Amino acid sequence: MKLFSPHAPVPLARILEKEMDREWTQKEKNKGRVMGGGTEEKILLRVVKHNIRNDFSTCLEGKMKAERGGTLITARMGKARSLNVFMVFWFGFLGFFMLMSLMVLGSDDAPLSFKVPFFGIPFLMMLAGVAMMRFGGHSAGEDKQRILEFLAEKVKATPERGDI
Repeated sequence: MKLFSPHAPVPLARILEKEMDREWTQKEKNKGRVMGGGTEEKILLRVVKHNIRNDFSTCLEGKMKAERGGTLITARMGKARSLNVFMVFWFGFLGFFMLMSLMVLGSDDAPLSFKVPFFGIPFLMMLAGVAMMRFGGHSAGEDKQRILEFLAEKVKATPERGDI
């Protein structure tokens, strides 16, 4: 997605930095607010709930560059790329244990009291990973809209024609 702001990159970064440094209002503590970081070249925003960490939330990750007297923000919206990398390792690691446990299940050398937990625990951890992926981003559509509204309000960033 491409967004355009009439502010140059450095002033835009300062506006966002000032917004991130301010205190939380009571309404924001109840409903959350857009938070993030970046420089005059990069931007990362997500909706954050007070005292709750959710790495599965929707985020806007992108680059900023000066263009037409303002700033062109070229970004992607969705789950963080680092989350996808983590989940590949999570399921890969647990998949290895599941494969080993299937070999142990077929053997007569190990007692059943060893076989069941050796299979069951990784299986339950995989189900937990699926549940986190499924329910961790339950407010993705709402979060996307809040991030876009935040950018429109604070830095007057609007989608480029035909993009969003």
